[in-house]
Amino acid sequence: MNGLPMAAAPRWPRLRLAAAIGASLVVSLLSSHAWLMAAVAFGAMVMAAALWRSSGRGRLLRRLLAVNGFVAMLWLSLPWQFGAEGVTASAAGQELALQISLRTNAIALCCLGLLDGLDAFAIGRAAAGLGLPARMARLLTLMVRYFGLLADSRRRIERAMRARGFRPGMNRRTLQVCAQLVALLLVQAMLRAERVEVAMRARGFRT
Repeated sequence: MNGLPMAAAPRWPRLRLAAAIGASLVVSLLSSHAWLMAAVAFGAMVMAAALWRSSGRGRLLRRLLAVNGFVAMLWLSLPWQFGAEGVTASAAGQELALQISLRTNAIALCCLGLLDGLDAFAIGRAAAGLGLPARMARLLTLMVRYFGLLADSRRRIERAMRARGFRPGMNRRTLQVCAQLVALLLVQAMLRAERVEVAMRARGFRT
């Protein structure tokens, strides 16, 4: 037996995922500022439609803000160059930062708008319906699911650390505690993976 079969994906999520992948591929090939700005405008319309029908507007806007936090970091580094005259503006760096900013926002707006309301399981089923191997679809679903569980574990550990008086700082003790936190999370991830494997095999899953 090659594993438990995945349920067939409804047509509408598959179309939305295909549109998001297609839009991302098209935008990634654009280099003209005019076309990139047109792609951003199209993505903004898709996002506006998602915001209009969605009940989680704050969640969508926070995700878009996180994307633009990454873009802001690019603008702090790419447009500048170091030389004999010190730090100077670089025209090539500004051009590259602008292209990345437009391309990133266009892809983020399209994907956030088109995939709004689909959880990891729905996206996994839709990807399988578009031809992704079933094993890869299961891996995608499990990865997203258990990343969330590990994030919950990290938050619980951090709350326990703060309750015991830990305050991060620029010192050796903070590095030691953070290293212990990472090690504990890795151990928990390995133990959880073993339990999940046992549970899946008990339900008839075979690789």
